Amino acid sequence: MTRLSVRSRLLGALGLLAAAVLIVGIIAWGALSRGNDRMDRLLGDTLAGVDQALTLSRQAADLATLAPYLLTLDSPFRVAQEGQEATRLVDGIAAGLAAEDALRPTLAEMRGAIADLVRDASVRAELRDRTLRLNAELAAAERRYAAQSARVTAPLQARQDWLTLQRSAAALLGAGRSENLVGVGEFQREYTRLMQRITGQRPADEAVELTRLRAIAEGPEGMFELRRRELARQIGAEAALVRIRLGAAQVTAEGAAATARAQAAIAAERASTTTAIAFAKSTLLLVVLASAALALVAALFVSGYVTGNLRAISEAMMRLASGDRQTRLPRGAGQGDEIGKLFHAFRIFRANALRLDRSHRQMAQRTALYENMMAGISDGVAILSEQGQIVAQNARLAPVLRVDPARLAGRPRLMEVIGEAGWVPDAGQPGLGILSLGETHRAELRESTLPAGGSVVLIADATERRQMEERLRQIQRIEALGKVTGEVAHDFGNILSTISGSLHLMDRAPPERQAALRQSMASAVDLGAALTGRLLAFARRQHLEPELVELPALVEGIVDLVGLALPDRVELVVATVPEESLPVRVDPGQLESALLNLCLNAGQAIEGAGRVTLRVARAGDLAVIEVADTGAGMPPEVLAHAMEPFFTARADGTGTGLGLAMVYGFIRQSGGDIAITSAPGQGTVVRLTLPLHGAVPVAVPRLGRVLLVEDNPEERKAALALLGPLCAELRVAEEAAGALLQLARPLDLIVTDLSLAGRIEGWRLAEAALQRWPAARALVVSGHLPEVDPMSSRFPGRITTLAKPLTAEAVGAALTFLLRKTEDA
Repeated sequence: MTRLSVRSRLLGALGLLAAAVLIVGIIAWGALSRGNDRMDRLLGDTLAGVDQALTLSRQAADLATLAPYLLTLDSPFRVAQEGQEATRLVDGIAAGLAAEDALRPTLAEMRGAIADLVRDASVRAELRDRTLRLNAELAAAERRYAAQSARVTAPLQARQDWLTLQRSAAALLGAGRSENLVGVGEFQREYTRLMQRITGQRPADEAVELTRLRAIAEGPEGMFELRRRELARQIGAEAALVRIRLGAAQVTAEGAAATARAQAAIAAERASTTTAIAFAKSTLLLVVLASAALALVAALFVSGYVTGNLRAISEAMMRLASGDRQTRLPRGAGQGDEIGKLFHAFRIFRANALRLDRSHRQMAQRTALYENMMAGISDGVAILSEQGQIVAQNARLAPVLRVDPARLAGRPRLMEVIGEAGWVPDAGQPGLGILSLGETHRAELRESTLPAGGSVVLIADATERRQMEERLRQIQRIEALGKVTGEVAHDFGNILSTISGSLHLMDRAPPERQAALRQSMASAVDLGAALTGRLLAFARRQHLEPELVELPALVEGIVDLVGLALPDRVELVVATVPEESLPVRVDPGQLESALLNLCLNAGQAIEGAGRVTLRVARAGDLAVIEVADTGAGMPPEVLAHAMEPFFTARADGTGTGLGLAMVYGFIRQSGGDIAITSAPGQGTVVRLTLPLHGAVPVAVPRLGRVLLVEDNPEERKAALALLGPLCAELRVAEEAAGALLQLARPLDLIVTDLSLAGRIEGWRLAEAALQRWPAARALVVSGHLPEVDPMSSRFPGRITTLAKPLTAEAVGAALTFLLRKTEDA
């Protein structure tokens, strides 16, 4: 025998309840029908009174709404049109009243008030139109006066007169916009006071403007008189509006009285209907009680089966949730209905719980493996949230950072912990942050983002490795010094041999021969002094004797010497500006030696025929010397170390690597700078800059769209104060992610801190900006600038660096350098 489902049994019980409800409905229908008939009779008796009351109320509401609307219209035609509509409403109300009705005098008063309102509103609209035209003329005049008063070339008295005219026009504009007579009077007094200042003879253009201004302001048709008449009409219209509203209130009160009479009639009929409804209630109560008893029997029948099985299922689920995986339910219960499906679902849930237990054991094994791996790593590891908070870390993180392990509790921000411990971020490679603690401790910070957000940070203690690298560099330097010492010893040996031989020969030489020997010894001494000067230039400790030198003349003086030193296959091209004075304060001998050194290096870089160009020019307050060659050029990895002492890229191993280092030492000691631009196959350009003696700083031109990236609030505020006056548009970002979003919009210059949130992000942001916008330039600032700029070789003339703290002079010089580079390109 097929068991009925729970749904079928519930439907049967609901069917019985529906039949009971139908019986109740039939009884209620009969009672309501009788009540409806009685209400129809009542409606017929009271409908006429209620309709009259509603009509009066509606017309009064329309009139009360329309009357204020007249005050907002500016067109006399519209005012007259809407006034006629209001009059028709009053006439319509009067048409529905009896001849002896008490409302007729009130309606007559309202009709007169409407006429007064239309008259005053029309006149006010016309006056308002004239006032607006005068306001437009005054606004144009005020702009003219403002332009005249802003002319910096005009005499002071003339500018003051034009400013007085501008303020007078502003007073007239204020009177034209004032909303009350008191305000108009105040502006008229201000106008009169200003007019009293303008006395005496005036130029023709000022006299014409003054005459026109007086014509607008004064007289019966002047601004002040127009505004008084307009505001008087406004007051009259508002008084008429009050009379209209009082009349509308009386009409509304009459409608309310009619409604009250209809309500009294309805109340009387309701009392007679209450008795009939009471009988119907008694009948309905009996039927409802019978329906409730039927519903109770059906509910007990269903709940005895459903509730018992649901209780068994819930108890089994509780035991399963508490860990009892042996809990079972009988398979035969509830076959074929919803209870049986719940039993089946429980068995599936139990099987899933068993599988979940197995997965949990596997996850526990993986977690233990992960913890062992984290504990076995010698470097500090931290997992960060998207906000930079430490979510998890290994035991080595606190010793590497040299902080108390308790400081890492409570999800602190990693960069705050690093800062509190005294670590200072230094420049590093992209993706690698270098941290310094005092003069001895170093650490390397690497960060990798996680797919689900956040990142993994690895901090390695690089102190010992850095010390080993420093020792290796010292060894390399000692080896290089050994090479230099050998060469210097050889040169000095030749010099001493010349001096010693000349001294021995002088004992037996005739007088005419002794002069030649003395000259030979003097030449040897000069050569030794020159060699010593080169070594001191490398050490940047040489004694310089700066003097005022005309740079074009000095360059032309060494052209012959450079031409002799260069190979015959290399052409020397000199581009100077002898007609322009370029005075610099520098040691002329050392500068000649530096230029000769650069030209010789350029000639040695050319294989076969080529050209060396020596150019002298002026760039603002700087004198510029460029030595350009058509040689092989240098790759980026060689260019990055070109000015380092003892570095040489010659394949034959010749040279000590001191040439460019000595030039760098001399030019920096003289207050100048050096920059090298080179690329494989494109030659090399060495640019020397020296400050001109007595030069006036060049004003920095206005910049366009600038993006400032700075995470330090105080330094960001200072940078905003420096850059704000120079920019047409200044955008600000506080971190790298926000700056990358800002790069979607065009920009002309990006000024970024090298280190953002403890990471070296400045190079990456500058590279992204320069690649995204070919006309953009970049300025990278930092309190710990690296010795080598990795970006200048890739973006020559478009990027430069600047040390913190920023000053107006330093920023101006850097921006001028970038702008000059752009113009030269």
